[in-house]
Amino acid sequence: MNVTLKQGILILNFKGNKQRMNVLLDPISNLYEGAMRNREGHNFPAKYIPYGHPLQSYRDKCVYVVAVYNTKSLNHELRHARYYVDGDYREEIEKEWKGLDEETKQKITAFLKKCGYSDEVIIDEYQAYKYTEKPNFFGVKMA
Repeated sequence: MNVTLKQGILILNFKGNKQRMNVLLDPISNLYEGAMRNREGHNFPAKYIPYGHPLQSYRDKCVYVVAVYNTKSLNHELRHARYYVDGDYREEIEKEWKGLDEETKQKITAFLKKCGYSDEVIIDEYQAYKYTEKPNFFGVKMA
């Protein structure tokens, strides 16, 4: 596993070992965003790292953790970190979300819930997917 600490973000790259990544991090991610199976990446505030966990030593050295097993997921996971640490960006995204019509919001929410995401992370997941995937990712026309 490669470990990088950059601007308060702990970036873990499990270099192709998805199973190892998920065994180590699923318990933390499940607490933060709800239980999901077969994650492609992880993201959570560092305060969720439990005492006694192998990552415990990083708990006070960073504010957010992202983990991937392949680099194609890195931009998506880093979007979560930005949403968490950058208040201005978070405000922009929340304003953008509020500006969507109700039908679009309902379709996006239903899509993300079907993927297993909890209500608490819908807007965060919306922005991460919107800015890293194709415009029709949610099955609705996005500008």
